[in-house]
Amino acid sequence: MDNNKVKILNIVFFVIFGVLFFRLLQLQIFDGATYREMSDENAAKIVLSPAPRGFIFDRNGKIMVENRPVFVIQVLPQLLATKDKEKKERILNKLGQILGEEIRFKATADKPIIVKDNISPEIAIKIEEQKNELEGVIVAVRPVRYYPYGSAAAHLLGYVGEIGSSDLINMKDQGYRSGDLIGKDGIEKVYDKYLRGIDGGKKIEVDVRGAPVRLLASVDPVPGANIRLTIDLDLQLAAEKALGANAGAVVVVDPKNGEILAMASHPNYDPNIFINAMDNEKMNALNAKRHPFMNRALAIYPPGSIFKVITLTAAIQENVFKKNETFYCPGYYRLNNRIARCWNENGHRTINAQEGLTQSCDIVFYELGRRLGPDRLAKYAVAFGLGERTGIDLPQEKRGLIPTTAWKKERFGQEWYEGESINYGIGQGYTQVTPIQMAMVYSTIASGDRMKPFIVQEIKDRSGKILYQGKVEKVAGSPAVQATLEILRKALFDVVDRATGRAAKVEGLPAAGKTGTAENPGLPHAWFLCYAPFNDPKIAISSFVEHGSHGDRSSAYVARDILIWYKAHRIDPSAEAQSATEESSD
Repeated sequence: MDNNKVKILNIVFFVIFGVLFFRLLQLQIFDGATYREMSDENAAKIVLSPAPRGFIFDRNGKIMVENRPVFVIQVLPQLLATKDKEKKERILNKLGQILGEEIRFKATADKPIIVKDNISPEIAIKIEEQKNELEGVIVAVRPVRYYPYGSAAAHLLGYVGEIGSSDLINMKDQGYRSGDLIGKDGIEKVYDKYLRGIDGGKKIEVDVRGAPVRLLASVDPVPGANIRLTIDLDLQLAAEKALGANAGAVVVVDPKNGEILAMASHPNYDPNIFINAMDNEKMNALNAKRHPFMNRALAIYPPGSIFKVITLTAAIQENVFKKNETFYCPGYYRLNNRIARCWNENGHRTINAQEGLTQSCDIVFYELGRRLGPDRLAKYAVAFGLGERTGIDLPQEKRGLIPTTAWKKERFGQEWYEGESINYGIGQGYTQVTPIQMAMVYSTIASGDRMKPFIVQEIKDRSGKILYQGKVEKVAGSPAVQATLEILRKALFDVVDRATGRAAKVEGLPAAGKTGTAENPGLPHAWFLCYAPFNDPKIAISSFVEHGSHGDRSSAYVARDILIWYKAHRIDPSAEAQSATEESSD
């Protein structure tokens, strides 16, 4: 071999050696810490500890939502992703024998996967006793949501479930991960970021077979914050009982500050059913049964005669009738070739506008609607808050619809007809409202101010620090001036005292209110709106019954039962206590 070839070989050797030496330095010295960390990570697995969600209390500190611990079986997918199929099948078969079912799961995430949720303590003990034969199987305890009162206030409180793919895309930047439980409706959804807390976990060193060796680190989960609502739980239960099996809704609000005291919607559901995961097929089957997940307190319906307070307000303030003018009701109203009937087939005969509201005379309001026209009616309806969301801190709220000439032209390409105005005057036609909107309309008449409704009073973390404070918010003054309010209030008082709302009259608790019957295919919907006590309003009630026929029958009785309870337990609780004492002594 000549000298040139030797030199070339030496150069190649030193180059290769230099590259290897430099790479060794890089791995051991420069990047050593990084690779040691990676090595540690490969030999360690993270077992998450879900944070318990915050509690939800009523205004008096009574628990409405809490947590309870359940046992779950998890597997570490890395431990079972082994080429030793026989070993994997042996472990799964063993686990299946203990559970009495075939084990199926998809190891798609780099974290423990729940194989079986909500197992009995007996099963948990069996697995722990045989853990040497169940490498990679973990029995863990996780907190699950528990609703002590079952279906009561379900639409208000909501429920929790596993985060969906679409939600994950939108919420990943907020720290949400696949498999997380999130609020799906109600307070649980709107205030999820406060309720969810911060997950903790354990870093466990595992051997080459994936078996745990020792605990490397542990971080305790941080529980979610607690929420106190404006809801009066006892009143809520009374409202649920009053509504009974009727499809419909009840809203009870403090007219002076907008605090929601109770909100019921039927049919409802028990949020506790979501302790175990529910597939789409079961969910759809449940929803098909009269739509129990729809919050009817926030859904839209035609208002019928409860809208007449707005028509009368507009008529008075737009001066469309003379101060002492009377109307004649023969039981029908003629407009060109059309005959529109009054609910009283015999007619109310000669009647003024105020008494027209008390007796709910359709003829009076056909005429007032015709004189006003759609745009002036819409002006006052919008000023009372109709046609827009109230802004309550709940999902599902609908806007409703307050029609105008411009709306009809855009929607149908047609002009407004005079016959549509007479329907508008009695709350029929295109108009759509929600029970909570109407609760706020009658609250405005009661108090003289239009308030924003709200449900959450405050949110505190576990140390007592206030994270959120609900606030009383006046949206606007009443669109009805004081003189108009006095006319409305007197007419509504007379409705309950001597007219169509007598069914809701409660001795010792003077109330003002209005019945409503909203035309609908099949049986009409029934409304009753009221507030009490008349001279110092503390509650306003919106009672709505789907297909309830007439407001003076079904919905007025719902409101009456709530008023009876409220008088006994909130106006004069000492009298109730005295009565209970006397009964026990007998």
